[in-house]
Amino acid sequence: MSHKFYLLACLFLLQTELFAQLTNTNIKDPVIYFQQRTEAFYLAENQNWSELIPLLENLTEQYQLDGDLFYMLGIALYETKDYQKAIPAFMQTLDLGGTIISVPTGSRPSNDIMIKIAKAYALEGDRANALLWLKKGIAARYDEKFHLIGDPAFNTLSEEVEFLDLFGLNGDGDLPREEAWQADLNYLQRRIVEVHYAIEDVLPKAELQALFDDLIASIERLTDEQILVEIMKIMGRLESGHNLIIPTSVEHGALRKLPIDMYQFDDGIFIVDAEAGYEEWIGYKIEKIADTPIGQALLKTDLVNAKDNAMQRLWLGPYFLLMPDVLKGLGIIERTDKVSLTLSDDQGKREELILEPVSWNFRGFPTIPQIKKDDQPLYLSDKNTVFWYRTLPELKASYIQFNSVQDKEEQSLEAFTQEVERQIDQDQSRYLILDLRHNAGGDGSIRKHMLKLLVRFEARYPEGKVFVLMGRGTYSAAQNLLTEISVHTNAVLVGEPSSSKPSFVGEAGWFQLPYSGLLGIVSSQYHKSSAAEDFRHWIAPHLPISLSSSDYFNGYDKAMEAIKELIQLSERP
Repeated sequence: MSHKFYLLACLFLLQTELFAQLTNTNIKDPVIYFQQRTEAFYLAENQNWSELIPLLENLTEQYQLDGDLFYMLGIALYETKDYQKAIPAFMQTLDLGGTIISVPTGSRPSNDIMIKIAKAYALEGDRANALLWLKKGIAARYDEKFHLIGDPAFNTLSEEVEFLDLFGLNGDGDLPREEAWQADLNYLQRRIVEVHYAIEDVLPKAELQALFDDLIASIERLTDEQILVEIMKIMGRLESGHNLIIPTSVEHGALRKLPIDMYQFDDGIFIVDAEAGYEEWIGYKIEKIADTPIGQALLKTDLVNAKDNAMQRLWLGPYFLLMPDVLKGLGIIERTDKVSLTLSDDQGKREELILEPVSWNFRGFPTIPQIKKDDQPLYLSDKNTVFWYRTLPELKASYIQFNSVQDKEEQSLEAFTQEVERQIDQDQSRYLILDLRHNAGGDGSIRKHMLKLLVRFEARYPEGKVFVLMGRGTYSAAQNLLTEISVHTNAVLVGEPSSSKPSFVGEAGWFQLPYSGLLGIVSSQYHKSSAAEDFRHWIAPHLPISLSSSDYFNGYDKAMEAIKELIQLSERP
């Protein structure tokens, strides 16, 4: 039999098997099947695995084309420690293309299911297949690889060379400095190639290799801090904003920062917060860092800022300017122990301020702080709470501030939106205002609940109006939500352009370098929430309003005031 004929014969057999699956089912009563399928989802949500397993076994025997059911069955069997049966259920899920449902204790991406299979094999004592499926999951851009090194499921593999090599370890935890950094850099290069959604499109592998080779050759003459900055420059070449490192996570050479915070307003960069002893400088405009005009310094941060668009420069650029080692690596200053700033007050009078860096802890993406007054404007009053709302009876409006796409410990986002909806009905609000200005993302799988609230509001109150406040801090999962709002509702968008694109490479492929401990993320998944071939750099507001320094320091929210004006105009007879 010729090779070509053999391949054709195999293809024919595969198509015959698929055709048989598509045309033959054992469903006796479709309505009862549907009712039982609905019950299965309820049991899974409540983690009632013992009742769920026989129900799902019956359903999947009747119908073999629903990957959701096989996935739930795999989770239920895994949770009851029947790993031998869980494995084929998960494999069947993958054969059907995976799933998009959420099940407690599970994770729906196909690479997560592959890791679940690896864990099941490991817990069954099958080391060879455990390693095989680990490698498959990692090759499929598994995001949370660094958590696996201490996962109890892999205890029996924890000393094996092949297992340790997956995490860049060679079993020796006490390498000399140069060797440790070389091992870390080799592992980081490997991890970028493993996780990045499309590395060849942004930085060909040969060029990436050359960057790491040059850095490895320079280890001996560079300090730990300088190595960290050079890593930041490599990450800056990866283009999309979900590529960054946590500069305070490294065990040696953690970057320090200046004892102030700064923000880019539409009239310049100003000091907006300061540590004890430096509060008197809050409100001053920054003209220069050393001899470099502040505008030029901000542009230079592009070398370490793998931004999605220019709004991300305004958002994260000032954050990078606070780190003296980054400033030195960008050629802005020569010494890192003292940094000279040229400031000007509201009268234009210039002064020089010399700052020494301090230790700090990275606590997430920077946001504009509260003003130093007792009375805060509404948008700054409670920006650290995940979500909250307030009725504005004078405007016949309900205001929601949504600061992170996640559930609260005491309340889910779904429950919150239901509560808001009941309150809207009770108050008979005609206008709904959603504030996304502080929202840098989170768990994108739950954003649908906020979208549904807006869609339902428009359907129930056609004479009303939805307003969405947005800006440079609207990012990642919040960008997805904003995109979907712009597609599926008639909301009026108010503020600045968003900090990401309607179609962007995001997610977070976490890594941890084995010897230095440096943490970071690599963009790993492509998100598309808009129309086909939507190549916009951002979503632009319908009502463009930026923030001036005087408005901020005086507690005036120009964007919110514009919404009030529009509402008042709508209410006129």
